[in-house]
Amino acid sequence: MNGYVALTRTEMRLFRREPFSIVFVLAFPLMMMMLLAAVFGNDQANADDVENGMLVWRGVTPADYYTAASVASIVAALGLMTVPINLAGYRERGILRRMRASSVPAWVIVMSQLTLAVVTFVAGAAVMAVVARFAYDAMVPQDLMGVMVALVIGALAFGSIGLLLATVVRGSRSAQGIGLMLFFAMWLVSGTAPPRAVLPEALGDIGLALPLGQLVVAIQDPWFGNGWSFDQLAILLGYAVVAGVPALWFFRWE
Repeated sequence: MNGYVALTRTEMRLFRREPFSIVFVLAFPLMMMMLLAAVFGNDQANADDVENGMLVWRGVTPADYYTAASVASIVAALGLMTVPINLAGYRERGILRRMRASSVPAWVIVMSQLTLAVVTFVAGAAVMAVVARFAYDAMVPQDLMGVMVALVIGALAFGSIGLLLATVVRGSRSAQGIGLMLFFAMWLVSGTAPPRAVLPEALGDIGLALPLGQLVVAIQDPWFGNGWSFDQLAILLGYAVVAGVPALWFFRWE
C-alpha cells in the first residue's frame, strides 16, 4: 500500500509538470465548452429544437448540454492519452523494468494511473461546472451521485482502453498519435461536438455505440435530472472488462 501511495503522489507531481497533459486533458475540453456554449447560447427556447425526430439538446439549453458533454471529454482524454503515454514512456525509458526488479506489482502501477485519472477528472469536472454556471448560467448537476458513478465507471472503461493501448504500442510517440486519433474520432461523432441529432443517422448510431457516446448519455441523464442510465453504465463496464482483461493479461514490462 505504501508503494501505491508513493507512486500515485509521484504521478500527480509529474502530471502537473507535463504541459501536454494540462493543456489537452483539461484546457481543451474547457475551451471547447466555452466556445460552443457561446456560439449556441443558453436560450431556453432552444431546448425544444428537433432534428431528425430527436431533441437536438436533449430538452435542455445548449450551454447545459455542452457542459455535461465536455466533462465526458475529460475522462476520454485522460484514458486515451495520459494513461497510454505515461505507461509507454515508462517502458521506453526502462522505468517499468526497474519497477519489476524492485517487486512493484502491476496492479500498483495500474491503480496509480486510475487514481490520477479519477482525481484529475473530478477536479476538471468541478472547474467546468463552476465556469459554465457563472459564465452561461448553466445548470448544476441535478443528481450529483449519479454523475459521480458515471464518471467513475467511465474512468474504468477509458482507463482499461488506455491500458490496452499502452500494452499494444511500443513507444510514447506512437501512444500519443494513436490516442489523439481515437479521441478526435470519438469526439466528433459521440455528441461532444455536434449533437448526435444533427448527424446522419448511421453516423449518430456509430457515435452512440462508442464508449464516449455511452459516457455522454450516462453523465447527461443524471446531470439533467433524468435518472441513471443503467444500460449505458452496463455497456461501459463491458468495455472495461473487454479491454482491461487482455491488457492486464498481456501487460509488458519491457
